[in-house]
Amino acid sequence: MLAATVFLSLPALADVTEVTASVDKNPAMVDEAIILEVSANDAVDNNLFDSSVLLKDFVVGRTSVSTQTQIINFDMTRTTRWTTRLIPRKAGRFTIPAFEIAGQRSEPIELMVLPASQSSANQARDIYIETEVDLNKVYLQQQIHYVAKLYLSRDLQRGSLTAPKLENADIRQIGKDKEYTEISSGQRYRVIERRFAIIPQSSGKFTIEGPIFDGEITQPSNRSYGFFNQSKPVSRVGKPIDIEVLAMPDNYRQHWLPSEYVELHQEWQSAGDQYKVGEPITRILTLTALGVVEEQLPEINSQYPDEFKSYPDQANTSTVEKDDTLVAQRRETIAIIPTQAGTLTIPEVKVAWFNTLTGQTEYATLEEQTIEVAPAQISSAEDVPLPVSSDNTDNQQQSERQQQTAPDKPQSASADENQDSPGNWWSVISILLLVLWLLTLLLWWCQSRRKPSAARIKPNTAATDDEKQLWQQLQQAIKRHDSQAVIAALTPWLCCNLGISGNLADCQQRLQDQALNEQINLLLGSRYGKTERDWQADKLITLLQTQRKTAVRSKSRPGHKLVSLKIE
Repeated sequence: MLAATVFLSLPALADVTEVTASVDKNPAMVDEAIILEVSANDAVDNNLFDSSVLLKDFVVGRTSVSTQTQIINFDMTRTTRWTTRLIPRKAGRFTIPAFEIAGQRSEPIELMVLPASQSSANQARDIYIETEVDLNKVYLQQQIHYVAKLYLSRDLQRGSLTAPKLENADIRQIGKDKEYTEISSGQRYRVIERRFAIIPQSSGKFTIEGPIFDGEITQPSNRSYGFFNQSKPVSRVGKPIDIEVLAMPDNYRQHWLPSEYVELHQEWQSAGDQYKVGEPITRILTLTALGVVEEQLPEINSQYPDEFKSYPDQANTSTVEKDDTLVAQRRETIAIIPTQAGTLTIPEVKVAWFNTLTGQTEYATLEEQTIEVAPAQISSAEDVPLPVSSDNTDNQQQSERQQQTAPDKPQSASADENQDSPGNWWSVISILLLVLWLLTLLLWWCQSRRKPSAARIKPNTAATDDEKQLWQQLQQAIKRHDSQAVIAALTPWLCCNLGISGNLADCQQRLQDQALNEQINLLLGSRYGKTERDWQADKLITLLQTQRKTAVRSKSRPGHKLVSLKIE
């Protein structure tokens, strides 16, 4: 127990007496990683090493910490070691400053960094990275094509290549890596090419930091280890590239869309061969732009006159790659319903964009379009006839019976009167027949006077049954919350309820209930604009029930049919 206590207390009692710093290569190439190692001869806190003083001249990688303990002849030594990867930002002479650990300081290191161009053919490098861009001066949010090529003359066991870095920019890889061979400085290299699209989001002068490669390559050796090969860790960085990003022109007032080419396309889809009143027409607008991402595309501002009801759908956006260029696309679908027949004009659609090749503002345009809209075609389900008065039907049937029976009696009497009679008894018979015929006419007239009154109070059971059936179909569709079925069942029921023949737009014009019309418009929007949560089935059925009761009361009032005929 005493020995354990002594050993545990040693780190707290021991002091650091020496701190050393070293690098694995000096001089070094500008794109090579340098391994900096700082050691303290004691076990100390891992956070005592601060590498932030190196950020001015180097790209500082991750720092690893290790602690080693040795006991030789009961003499224990401990060492704490920090290992950091440094990549010089440029060629020249640099000083790695002294580091202070627990009161002790290391010696500064003078480091020479040579440019990569000083390597000769006899000193061909095993691995290096080349970088290039297509433009060094671009407009804000204009795409920059960036290419990184990794050259390898040794077999690669593992490796990873990071993306380049640019402050406040959208950077994404384009396509898949390309692999081929190339001879440089008299040596054959395996080349791995990777392309990036860089879209700067702020204006000014910037530096694109090159990608960093970390990996292991096989190490040539005269010793043989059977199936095991020696490997060597390597790190390389691509050359930084300076660029200038121009701001948006001062006189530009439109949505900023810098591109080499922008196109606006439209597509029409109709339910039939021709456009008709009340039938939806689907218009698809597609905006395509090169060298931008989908977030940069503006909304397509399409306007429609009062003769149309429009229901826009949620826009679909996407970004794809084609020929090493980003292609952004915005697709908007609008359902429009014409409310009247005739020649209707749809205004032109314009989208402003900035041409990066010419430096001018241009417009992607869809010209003004004129379409012919035919009147609504009344289908069998919608063709609900006006109720026919039973008075007219009974009068017509009675008139036909009168035309068939009345002429027969006079002809029979005339025939009897024209016959030769042997005596006076024939005259009496003729008078009796005449009296009977007159009584028959009198009875027929009295009966015809009583039938119309009965017909007036007899309900039109056929029309009532049709309305009940249509109402049941409408209720079932609303309960299922099926907007398409509700619209299909709503039109014939409203026509029957209002006593008209036409389409849904005609019925809405006849309705006097503003709240019901608003719900119908929300229903149409849910069907053609995908706003399913906007229409409420409970509220719609309540308003339709109120409309149904109102129609029943108005039909039961005297003179209702005369008023309806007057309106029609």
